[in-house]
Amino acid sequence: MNDTPVESPVPITLEQLLLRDDMWMGHSNRFTARAAVATGHDELNTALLNRGWPLASLVEVCQQGMQCEWQLFIPALLEMPGLVVLLNPPATPFSQAFMQAGIDLDRLIIVNATEKAHFLACFIELTRASLGVVMAWQPNASLTYTELRKCQLAASEGSGLSIIFRPSAAQQQSSPATLRLYTRIVPTGLEVTVFKQKGHLQMQQARPIVLDLPERWNPALPFHALNQKSAGSQPVSKPKRLASVTPLRGKP
Repeated sequence: MNDTPVESPVPITLEQLLLRDDMWMGHSNRFTARAAVATGHDELNTALLNRGWPLASLVEVCQQGMQCEWQLFIPALLEMPGLVVLLNPPATPFSQAFMQAGIDLDRLIIVNATEKAHFLACFIELTRASLGVVMAWQPNASLTYTELRKCQLAASEGSGLSIIFRPSAAQQQSSPATLRLYTRIVPTGLEVTVFKQKGHLQMQQARPIVLDLPERWNPALPFHALNQKSAGSQPVSKPKRLASVTPLRGKP
């Protein structure tokens, strides 16, 4: 037998543990480095880790009714290469608005998949394909945490910008999305609240950021309440096929 005495392990203090490079702390920005694209708004960039919209991640926007919050991402659309896919847009996109924003219509594709199962299948395949930008609007049926988890995993397997728009009530539900925002249009502009960021511990209630609305948003403001009222009263038609894909170029 070996009679060599076994040395007792040296105890490690809490201070030593906190100095380790592999120790994550919620209030720290360590281990949050990831590819991002600038939002086009300095104040919003400052509030976000890596100073922009995270790529290869799920970005969730909770909004009130059918509004124009998607235009918050126009600066990122101009920066991102590849296609811009609109999955389940709540209204037919107006091609002139995209042209005035400087977006080439040849980059735009519309995919309509109103049934939840078809919506999820399309979102997962589109985000995995790393086409560029996928902007999706949740169908009428709410999404479960497990379904959102599948969307998050698919987004992480790609390299593009993946955004899903959900009703304001979804803010109270758990979600695996890397970044979650609550947005609403106010008289002074667009109010944006970042209430979840992966890699950042929310120490206190998030402070809303009010961004100036571009000129092209102004016509939508007086009809805000009307859009909310009419959105719930429109009949939902069952699609005859899994999804229809429509390039925006050449659409009247």
